[in-house]
Amino acid sequence: MAKNIVTSTVSFKANGDTADGYLAYPDDGGSYPAVVVIQEWWGVDDHIKDVTERFARLGFAAIAPDLYHGQVTSEPDEARKMAMEMEYARAAKEIDGAATWLLSQSFSTGSAFGCVGYCMGGGLVLTTSIRNTNVGAAIVYYGGLPNPPEDLKDINAPVLAFYGSGEAERANQLNDILTKSDKDIELHIYEGAAHGFFNDTGNGYSLTASYDSWPRAIQFFNSHLT
Repeated sequence: MAKNIVTSTVSFKANGDTADGYLAYPDDGGSYPAVVVIQEWWGVDDHIKDVTERFARLGFAAIAPDLYHGQVTSEPDEARKMAMEMEYARAAKEIDGAATWLLSQSFSTGSAFGCVGYCMGGGLVLTTSIRNTNVGAAIVYYGGLPNPPEDLKDINAPVLAFYGSGEAERANQLNDILTKSDKDIELHIYEGAAHGFFNDTGNGYSLTASYDSWPRAIQFFNSHLT
């Protein structure tokens, strides 16, 4: 575990302009596997920044692109409004831009990046993995499926997925499509866990599900990105 990490807000090229992201990586002069952390519908809030820092402390160079451009909320109605107003084509280019920028830095290594997302971000992990061939490993926390779901067959990266039992139908659909397409999928469904179970600042937090999923996520990235 890194004793010290570097954190900052950085800018990168996207959509013919620049976008921002929250960056964290170990402060020891080394180079590390790249990970893109994709926000929940609340925005790049303190929780997402904390998750980005957790990856850095465990030996990754991580960036969370700010898809809301500075907006953050803790109100569900406002979060729903911001998610609906987000331009998905623009967000896709910002995710790709963040990954391209991170892979070009001296403190990152390799030509592929890991992608992890939560809630809205979990769905964006799937669409990113369909679109971007540089995704080397994808981790989905309770994300929605693309429309149409059959587009999942175009994913080539290995997928690790975590869902609560209330979303078992969606989780099993993801698993079935990827399995029938001969894709690499590992699925965990946590009995009694709610949507958002990994967010330790929310009402749906599950200590049991979070503590089980986190080491699996780290091992998954270590296996596929190093």
